[in-house]
Amino acid sequence: MKIRLGHICFAAVLCLANSAKVSAQLVNNGVNVFIGQSALLYVDAKVVNNKGAILNKGEMIINGDWENNDASGVFHYLSSGSVMFTGRNVVFSGSSGTSFPRLVLKGSGLFLMNTDLYAKLSLDLDNAELKTGDNRFVLENNDANSLFVNNGFITTGAKGALVRWAKGSDFYLYPMGSSKLGIKRFVGISPKSTTDTYVGVSFVDNDASNDGYSRLNKTAAVTEVNEGYYHVITQLKGANLPLDLSFYTTASEKFSGLVSWATKNQWDRLVPVTLQDNATISPGLTKSFTYKSFNLGADASVPIAFANVTNASPLNFYNAFSPDGDGKNDTWEIKNIDAFPDNDLKIFDRSGNLIYRMNGYSSSKYWDGQNAPSGTYIYILRVKIDGKDEYFKGSITMVKN
Repeated sequence: MKIRLGHICFAAVLCLANSAKVSAQLVNNGVNVFIGQSALLYVDAKVVNNKGAILNKGEMIINGDWENNDASGVFHYLSSGSVMFTGRNVVFSGSSGTSFPRLVLKGSGLFLMNTDLYAKLSLDLDNAELKTGDNRFVLENNDANSLFVNNGFITTGAKGALVRWAKGSDFYLYPMGSSKLGIKRFVGISPKSTTDTYVGVSFVDNDASNDGYSRLNKTAAVTEVNEGYYHVITQLKGANLPLDLSFYTTASEKFSGLVSWATKNQWDRLVPVTLQDNATISPGLTKSFTYKSFNLGADASVPIAFANVTNASPLNFYNAFSPDGDGKNDTWEIKNIDAFPDNDLKIFDRSGNLIYRMNGYSSSKYWDGQNAPSGTYIYILRVKIDGKDEYFKGSITMVKN
């Protein structure tokens, strides 16, 4: 049996001031529904919305699946009530995504997304697993406390993500995990700017090599990359803003550092990474790996994985460059220098004359060689790493065409 609101209601609007129960599938083909502040609409089966709008000021409880086929949306923008799903295995589907005002996934069931979903005000995962596949769940409230979780978590595909609207320096939690692997691996992100940005996190519970990020393609400083899972950090909107990233794992974690899939299509260390053994983000997740001031870039995605890395110097000095204006190797680069701003660089010619000096050498404050001819030069760099001054000396060959 199906109850079709468009057929049983002669008025254009269905108003609920108290409680109502629908014990069969509910299909809306064009009725505008108002749920008052003290009202409850309980549906003990699937809800299908083909047309019509719901102004929810109260509460909806749905013990079944959800399907939306109305591209204009389901919930009126003034809706502030909650929509709670209580089923053990719930599927969200339809030709269009749905923006819920307050979404609650009650219990410890599996909630499968076959379409994009949004929460305007809050998301409560409780103990559920939300599986996005290659779809995105977007939490549109920039209040860092608009996400609630008990023992629940989110699993995504390689293209899916939990996306949060972040602003300021607040700490935004991304409760990621996988029932297939039986693990949770939460992520915490703190933007370092008051500018709005949307940041997505994916948790992919398979070998990164299967998705085109070969674990065999790695720098010499990386000895082993996690084969079981990886994260992807995506900045969808906003300028190129630095982010502080924290990855949470168990006390028995065998990996010692973090790596990212670098621009040269290989895994490389993120340095410096701070380890903390007394994190209290969630039961069982007591160890954190934090990398600060990660510059992702607007509309960019970067895979990040736990890995074993060597204790070699985090800096990599390029021994040649060619400032000829072709956009390739036009400046002298010290890889990872941006992570160590307390530094002083001096460059000398072969006769010992100082030709260049920079306090705080970085990728934006670089030597372009315009004040010197082609030749070989000597550099001396003092840089503070882990609270200690370290010194590096070497040669640079500059070739001008």
